Amino acid sequence: MLNLEGYRIVDLSPRMVARVKRLNGDIEEGNKDVTGLPWILEEGVARYDNTLFNWVGGWKDDKVWPYRISGHFGSHTEGGKGHIDHWEGIPDTMMGLWEYPLETFMGPAAVCNFENLKPAETEIPSQMRDAQGEPVPWKGQAITPEHLTNVEKGDIVLMCSPYMGDEMPYLPAGTTEWLAKKGIKMLAVEMPGVKWESDAQVPQPHNSPTHRNMLGNNIPVTYPLVNIHTLKKDRVFYIGLPLNVERLDATWVRAIVLEEI
Repeated sequence: MLNLEGYRIVDLSPRMVARVKRLNGDIEEGNKDVTGLPWILEEGVARYDNTLFNWVGGWKDDKVWPYRISGHFGSHTEGGKGHIDHWEGIPDTMMGLWEYPLETFMGPAAVCNFENLKPAETEIPSQMRDAQGEPVPWKGQAITPEHLTNVEKGDIVLMCSPYMGDEMPYLPAGTTEWLAKKGIKMLAVEMPGVKWESDAQVPQPHNSPTHRNMLGNNIPVTYPLVNIHTLKKDRVFYIGLPLNVERLDATWVRAIVLEEI
C-alpha cells in the first residue's frame, strides 16, 4: 500500500476564482491567471431535480469576457495534435494528449530553480528574435544545458525563478532541442519566472521552437504553475493528470508534487 508519510504535498496549480453570473442576473467577480485569462461560469438549474450547475464560458454581451473558454485557461497541459499540427515542418508522429501513456503525466521530476541566473542591469541582445528576425533586447540570461545538470532521461522538468518581466531567464531554441534529445517526459513551468517560449512571431518553420521541440517530440508542456520555488529538494515526484477527452488539445490540470521531508 502506498504510504505518503514522509512526504509533503505541494500544490502547483494557482487558485482560480470564477467570475460567475447567477440565475438572478447578479455577477460575482473573480480573478485572472498570470496570462490575463479569467475563469467564467454561468449558473444554471437542472429542472428534473432542481440541482444547480455552472456552464463554463462567457455569455453574450458581457463586457468583461463574452467568449467561450478553452483548455488553455489557468494551469493546463497541452499536447501537439490539434494545437500546432497545422504548422509547417511538424512531424506526422505527433500525438494528441489523449494518446499519451498515462504515466507521461506523473513521475520523477527535476526541480530547476534559476535564482542564480541574475539578470543584467541593462537590456542586451538575446538569442530571441522578433518578427523581423532582429535580436530581442532582454535582461534575463539564456538557460543552457549547463544550468540543467540535475535533469535525467525520462524526467518531468520543473522550472522557476524569482524574476519577472524582461529579467526572467529564457529558454533558447538550442536548449529546448537539447531537452528533447535528452528524452525528458514533460516540461512544466512556473509563471512568472521563466520565459519558456521565444520567437513566436518569427515566420514558419522557425517560429516557437519550444512548442516545436517539445510537442513535436511528444513532450507535453504544463503551465502556468506556482510554488515550484518553494521546493527544497531538486528531485520530487510530480502528478498532474489531464482530462481524458479525445480531440481536446489542452486540458485543465491540478498539478501537485510529493516532496520527501
